[in-house]
Amino acid sequence: MDLFTLVVGILCLSLASNAEETFENSTNLCEKCKCINGPQFVLDCQKQDFHHMIANWPEHNVALIATFSYNNISNVEILPDSDLVTKVILSHCGIKSVDNGAFKTVKYLTYLDLSYNLLTTEEISPEIFKGTYNNTVYEPLMLEDLDLSHNEIHSLPHNIFEHLTTLKQLNLAGNNLRVLDPPTQMALSGLTNLQVLNIADNDLTDLVEDAVRNLQKLRILNLTMNLLDFVPDTLSLLSNSLEAVYLDHNLIFEITDESFLGVKGIKVLSLTNLPRLQYVNANSFAHLQNLSILYLSDNPSLTTIDRDAFGKGQVLEELYLHSNSLQDLHYNLTNWSALRLFTLKDNSLFCDCDLYEISQALSSEIKMDKDGPFCINPITDVSMMIYNLTEEACSFDVSFQQYTYRASHLMDSHFHTIKLVFIILLVIATLIAFVALAIALLRCYRFRINQNYPFPTQVMYNPLRTQNIN
Repeated sequence: MDLFTLVVGILCLSLASNAEETFENSTNLCEKCKCINGPQFVLDCQKQDFHHMIANWPEHNVALIATFSYNNISNVEILPDSDLVTKVILSHCGIKSVDNGAFKTVKYLTYLDLSYNLLTTEEISPEIFKGTYNNTVYEPLMLEDLDLSHNEIHSLPHNIFEHLTTLKQLNLAGNNLRVLDPPTQMALSGLTNLQVLNIADNDLTDLVEDAVRNLQKLRILNLTMNLLDFVPDTLSLLSNSLEAVYLDHNLIFEITDESFLGVKGIKVLSLTNLPRLQYVNANSFAHLQNLSILYLSDNPSLTTIDRDAFGKGQVLEELYLHSNSLQDLHYNLTNWSALRLFTLKDNSLFCDCDLYEISQALSSEIKMDKDGPFCINPITDVSMMIYNLTEEACSFDVSFQQYTYRASHLMDSHFHTIKLVFIILLVIATLIAFVALAIALLRCYRFRINQNYPFPTQVMYNPLRTQNIN
């Protein structure tokens, strides 16, 4: 064996060793992972204790979906080459970084899941998503759906999505955004083809204009689990496209006739788990002429929905009002006979003529629920099944019971405020008493000093004059 052959052999062994350290061994990969052949080839490598990406894909001649969830891949290396890989899932892997151009070898990738990892603002850049280099520019990836939820991103680099011109769905839920700062606004404004945006669970207090102004194809917006105390008026900027809005788990305390002004295209609206919401005022939903599904449940402080909350001619298909604190519900609120799905359980309703007429108008399919909503008979104080009410309910006088309930509820809602005011007054009174006592003690101390002073009267001294003796 000559020296040249020996050197080449050593180099080959070295390269092979480095490859094994950089990539997971892909030999007999389908014996380690689950491989499912069908209309699509599914490669399931979950929970295999991988520390790197694989070196090669298994043989496949149809679209390939690969999942590597629940491994220990701290850095995502460049994926093996394939024109048939369409979906890659890398969630729950402890990923802290991604190599530049990691996905350029799978240029027809349409879905990428990087959720539940440790990615930070500093470790994400547009180079991650760049495609193959073609003469003078990098070709864009074909990515349509990107999931970056539940990482540690506090801001988006302004050009992070410059290679993702076809992106339609973006999930940023569960990060640390808090404020959509200027770089984040610029990043989002470039996604002109975006149709679905999820920025839930980010402690946002507002939805700034420049973040959504250019999203004129956006259909679904998820703002749940933030700190919004009002419905963002910037929704009106999306009036031409927006179809579904989710505002659950926020601090919104009131819905008014201006809350959804200018967003008439909304078909699905979710306003659940709003602990501060007490009232839905007149014409609150009147502008939403296309509204067909309304989730308005699990709001423990919601006592009143104005009888004119909806506009004339509005027809709902689904209405969810369970687990609120509603005392009454007006028959003229909506077209009850048009509803396909309706819930009203777990409220504080009094049986009356409105509930009777509502039950008569509802479809028989809805009333098949034998565990359906109940109301309180104001005469006997006994719970009654609303769907079993008779015309007798129209003779019930519920005015006194409703007045008593409202007064009690008002006292409960203001008890915390009264308690807080009382504590503040008590603290102020204590401080005043302490200051008064200190002043009294100081005066007493000075008085005692004056009493014990040994020279009660002032002694005057005159200088002595001396005469010169000649």
